[in-house]
Amino acid sequence: MAKGSDFLGGVLLGVIVGAAVGLLLAPQSGEETRESLREYADELSDKVVESSRQVLESSRDLLEQGKSQVTDVVKRSSELVRKAGDGAVDEA
Repeated sequence: MAKGSDFLGGVLLGVIVGAAVGLLLAPQSGEETRESLREYADELSDKVVESSRQVLESSRDLLEQGKSQVTDVVKRSSELVRKAGDGAVDEA
């Protein structure tokens, strides 16, 4: 998850810095500035939604991999316990 949150933080920071630089370097009327801010907010919203979707998808993939690995370990452990139990019965 750290990679996903780092990425999302970078996207947010990049959009904010880009918006600030754009506003400072391009003198506009108040109406134009408000429109620019609306556009930046819409772009930021879209990027946050997309980044969140990617993080969620990655998390789901990792969860499935973890479940699969745990299932495999449980199966192997059960088999080893069963074999150990069979060996103990044979020795008795």
